Amino acid sequence: MKTLQTKPRLFKIPIVAAWIFPRRLWYGASQNVYLSFDDGPHPEITPWLLDELKRNNIKATFFWQGNQIEKHPELLQRAKNEGHSVGHHGYEHKSGKSLNFDAFKINFDQSNQLVDSKLYRPPYGDLKSSQARYAAKNGKIVMWNWMSYDFDSTVSIEQIIQKAKTQIKGGDILVFHENEKTNHRIKEIIPAIIKVIRDKELNFARIEKKR
Repeated sequence: MKTLQTKPRLFKIPIVAAWIFPRRLWYGASQNVYLSFDDGPHPEITPWLLDELKRNNIKATFFWQGNQIEKHPELLQRAKNEGHSVGHHGYEHKSGKSLNFDAFKINFDQSNQLVDSKLYRPPYGDLKSSQARYAAKNGKIVMWNWMSYDFDSTVSIEQIIQKAKTQIKGGDILVFHENEKTNHRIKEIIPAIIKVIRDKELNFARIEKKR
């Protein structure tokens, strides 16, 4: 009987990625850690998350989909009112590799208009060279250097927290997700991550947006 093997997960992105794609943002200031959240707003996760961040006096950065913002515009307004940065993540969650340039441009522009932000994170981090040039011309491409794998049920919460304890350093941009795959896990993960970062005596900061 064959034993199922879990696919290895690369939590920490090698620094060489920043050398290969220098026009993209991979790190922040060395004294800070940056919490970022993709795929929202989500009707259950986002209100809880905003409450948790407010309770802990933390500002974060959200990369939200245009079609989700249209469903929950009040959450966009709340996040902005509470001092968070909100960037965009495409109107629909589609990899740039699956889109021709015209389709990518439409997907990019629609979400950009809804959020009105210079901050953009490509779904899956995927961009063709022509798409990357367009995104960089019309904003700042924000990547990450620590992936939480909160969406992956084969990665336990205990594994995520242990990786955070051993790997997270000042300047890191962390990624979490607001979607159905994380709905049953994120309320346990985020408070634990906050504690890890505070135990390291690092500050929390948002990624600043400039228009």
